[in-house]
Amino acid sequence: METGTWRTETRGETAADCQSSDRSCICGDIKTVIADKMHKVAVAVGEKAADQDAQSAMAQYGKQASEMLDESADYIRKFDYEQTDAKVREYVGRHPQRSLLIAGGIGLIIGAIIGRR
Repeated sequence: METGTWRTETRGETAADCQSSDRSCICGDIKTVIADKMHKVAVAVGEKAADQDAQSAMAQYGKQASEMLDESADYIRKFDYEQTDAKVREYVGRHPQRSLLIAGGIGLIIGAIIGRR
């Protein structure tokens, strides 16, 4: 897939147009796609749970899973990565040593997980 020819579903802009105007264009589209797919899965799980006996444990778990997926989809739609980015940058600026330790620890954990495979 060529970057310049890829088109966003919602706006019809090319990826190159989005990159030149703002990073949030692509991230917003990705958020929308992920949230929409999660919502579709939530609806499908909810329908399957409704087909089951309403009192069965599987129906209850299916209903809970459906609600959690729908809540997650809403969270993804509302998530503002620019605000989060600003908060992380502010935290790193205030606590550079702690940030390096955290990043190093995460790197060691990821390295250990990858090294086991």
